[in-house]
Amino acid sequence: MTVKRFSELTEQELDKIIDKHFSHWSQYSELMTLENTIYKFKELYAKNKDIPYGIALVDKDDIIGFCVLKVDNLKFYPEYNPWISDVMIFDKYRGKGNGIKLINAAKDELRKLNYDKAYLWTDKAPVFYEKQGFKYIKDVLKNDESGYGRLYSIDIKEN
Repeated sequence: MTVKRFSELTEQELDKIIDKHFSHWSQYSELMTLENTIYKFKELYAKNKDIPYGIALVDKDDIIGFCVLKVDNLKFYPEYNPWISDVMIFDKYRGKGNGIKLINAAKDELRKLNYDKAYLWTDKAPVFYEKQGFKYIKDVLKNDESGYGRLYSIDIKEN
Protein backbone atom coordinates (compact mmCIF):
# COMPACT_ATOMS: atom_id res chain seq x y z
CA MET A 1 0.00 0.00 0.00
CA THR A 2 1.37 3.41 -0.97
CA VAL A 3 0.41 7.04 -0.71
CA LYS A 4 0.49 9.04 -3.93
CA ARG A 5 -0.18 12.64 -4.71
CA PHE A 6 -2.91 13.21 -7.29
CA SER A 7 -0.14 14.43 -9.63
CA GLU A 8 1.31 10.88 -9.62
CA LEU A 9 -1.97 9.19 -10.61
CA THR A 10 -3.05 8.21 -14.08
CA GLU A 11 -5.88 10.14 -15.68
CA GLN A 12 -8.15 7.10 -15.20
CA GLU A 13 -7.32 6.94 -11.49
CA LEU A 14 -8.00 10.64 -11.05
CA ASP A 15 -11.27 10.30 -12.99
CA LYS A 16 -12.30 7.49 -10.60
CA ILE A 17 -11.67 9.81 -7.64
CA ILE A 18 -13.60 12.65 -9.27
CA ASP A 19 -16.55 10.36 -10.05
CA LYS A 20 -16.64 9.04 -6.48
CA HIS A 21 -16.39 12.49 -4.94
CA PHE A 22 -19.01 14.05 -7.19
CA SER A 23 -21.50 11.16 -7.08
CA HIS A 24 -21.39 11.12 -3.30
CA TRP A 25 -21.26 14.82 -2.37
CA SER A 26 -23.41 16.36 -5.11
CA GLN A 27 -26.49 14.83 -3.50
CA TYR A 28 -25.89 17.10 -0.50
CA SER A 29 -25.19 20.35 -2.36
CA GLU A 30 -27.20 21.94 -5.15
CA LEU A 31 -24.26 24.27 -5.80
CA MET A 32 -21.79 21.51 -6.72
CA THR A 33 -21.21 20.97 -10.43
CA LEU A 34 -19.27 18.26 -12.21
CA GLU A 35 -17.35 20.88 -14.20
CA ASN A 36 -16.18 22.67 -11.05
CA THR A 37 -15.27 19.36 -9.39
CA ILE A 38 -13.19 18.33 -12.42
CA TYR A 39 -11.47 21.71 -12.44
CA LYS A 40 -10.60 21.59 -8.74
CA PHE A 41 -9.33 18.01 -8.79
CA LYS A 42 -7.39 18.21 -12.08
CA GLU A 43 -6.19 21.81 -12.11
CA LEU A 44 -5.70 22.58 -8.43
CA TYR A 45 -5.33 19.40 -6.43
CA ALA A 46 -3.29 17.52 -9.04
CA LYS A 47 -0.96 20.32 -10.14
CA ASN A 48 -0.01 22.24 -7.01
CA LYS A 49 3.35 21.55 -5.39
CA ASP A 50 2.14 23.00 -2.09
CA ILE A 51 -1.33 22.80 -0.59
CA PRO A 52 -3.99 22.52 -1.79
CA TYR A 53 -3.19 19.09 -3.18
CA GLY A 54 -4.73 15.66 -3.03
CA ILE A 55 -3.36 12.34 -1.85
CA ALA A 56 -4.61 8.85 -2.56
CA LEU A 57 -4.10 5.57 -0.75
CA VAL A 58 -3.27 3.01 -3.45
CA ASP A 59 -2.91 -0.77 -3.33
CA LYS A 60 -1.35 -2.20 -6.48
CA ASP A 61 -3.48 -0.67 -9.23
CA ASP A 62 -6.54 0.22 -7.18
CA ILE A 63 -7.50 3.42 -5.38
CA ILE A 64 -8.51 2.68 -1.79
CA GLY A 65 -9.33 6.22 -0.73
CA PHE A 66 -8.32 9.86 -0.99
CA CYS A 67 -8.36 13.25 0.67
CA VAL A 68 -7.35 16.83 -0.06
CA LEU A 69 -5.06 19.03 2.03
CA LYS A 70 -6.09 22.68 1.99
CA VAL A 71 -5.17 26.00 3.57
CA ASP A 72 -8.71 27.35 3.15
CA ASN A 73 -11.79 25.21 3.47
CA LEU A 74 -14.77 26.83 5.16
CA LYS A 75 -15.15 30.42 3.95
CA PHE A 76 -16.70 31.54 7.23
CA TYR A 77 -13.72 30.30 9.29
CA PRO A 78 -10.48 31.54 7.66
CA GLU A 79 -8.69 31.52 11.02
CA TYR A 80 -8.49 27.71 10.95
CA ASN A 81 -5.86 26.02 8.77
CA PRO A 82 -4.61 23.72 7.36
CA TRP A 83 -7.46 21.34 6.58
CA ILE A 84 -7.81 17.64 5.88
CA SER A 85 -10.78 17.68 3.53
CA ASP A 86 -12.82 15.56 1.13
CA VAL A 87 -11.92 12.33 2.94
CA MET A 88 -13.36 9.25 1.23
CA ILE A 89 -12.69 5.52 1.27
CA PHE A 90 -14.14 3.48 -1.59
CA ASP A 91 -16.95 1.22 -0.40
CA LYS A 92 -15.21 -2.14 -0.85
CA TYR A 93 -12.28 -0.95 1.31
CA ARG A 94 -14.31 0.37 4.24
CA GLY A 95 -14.19 -1.26 7.66
CA LYS A 96 -10.61 -2.48 7.15
CA GLY A 97 -8.62 0.29 8.82
CA ASN A 98 -8.01 2.20 5.60
CA GLY A 99 -9.60 5.41 6.87
CA ILE A 100 -7.10 5.43 9.73
CA LYS A 101 -4.23 4.87 7.27
CA LEU A 102 -5.43 7.71 5.06
CA ILE A 103 -5.80 10.15 7.98
CA ASN A 104 -2.32 9.20 9.23
CA ALA A 105 -0.91 9.78 5.73
CA ALA A 106 -2.58 13.21 5.61
CA LYS A 107 -1.12 14.13 8.99
CA ASP A 108 2.32 12.97 7.81
CA GLU A 109 2.04 15.16 4.71
CA LEU A 110 1.09 18.21 6.77
CA ARG A 111 3.87 17.51 9.27
CA LYS A 112 6.39 17.48 6.38
CA LEU A 113 5.07 20.94 5.47
CA ASN A 114 5.86 22.08 9.05
CA TYR A 115 2.32 22.31 10.35
CA ASP A 116 1.70 21.51 14.02
CA LYS A 117 -2.08 21.19 13.89
CA ALA A 118 -4.74 20.12 11.40
CA TYR A 119 -8.47 20.82 11.16
CA LEU A 120 -11.41 19.09 9.57
CA TRP A 121 -15.14 19.36 9.65
CA THR A 122 -17.69 16.63 9.27
CA ASP A 123 -21.41 16.14 9.47
CA LYS A 124 -21.25 12.45 8.56
CA ALA A 125 -18.53 10.76 10.67
CA PRO A 126 -17.82 12.56 13.96
CA VAL A 127 -17.32 9.34 15.92
CA PHE A 128 -14.68 8.10 13.47
CA TYR A 129 -12.61 11.28 13.84
CA GLU A 130 -13.02 11.39 17.61
CA LYS A 131 -11.63 7.84 17.78
CA GLN A 132 -8.58 9.08 15.81
CA GLY A 133 -7.87 11.74 18.44
CA PHE A 134 -9.54 14.74 16.83
CA LYS A 135 -10.93 17.19 19.39
CA TYR A 136 -14.30 18.87 18.91
CA ILE A 137 -14.09 22.68 18.73
CA LYS A 138 -17.58 23.83 17.74
CA ASP A 139 -20.38 23.50 15.22
CA VAL A 140 -19.63 25.39 11.99
CA LEU A 141 -21.74 26.64 9.11
CA LYS A 142 -21.07 24.88 5.80
CA ASN A 143 -19.89 26.91 2.80
CA ASP A 144 -23.18 26.44 0.96
CA GLU A 145 -25.10 27.45 4.10
CA SER A 146 -27.06 24.18 3.99
CA GLY A 147 -26.54 23.48 7.64
CA TYR A 148 -23.84 22.80 10.17
CA GLY A 149 -21.00 20.38 10.60
CA ARG A 150 -18.65 19.76 13.48
CA LEU A 151 -15.20 21.38 13.51
CA TYR A 152 -12.31 19.30 14.87
CA SER A 153 -8.59 19.78 15.39
CA ILE A 154 -5.67 17.49 16.06
CA ASP A 155 -2.14 18.16 17.20
CA ILE A 156 0.15 16.59 14.58
CA LYS A 157 3.55 17.48 16.02
CA GLU A 158 4.04 14.02 17.49
CA ASN A 159 1.06 11.95 16.26
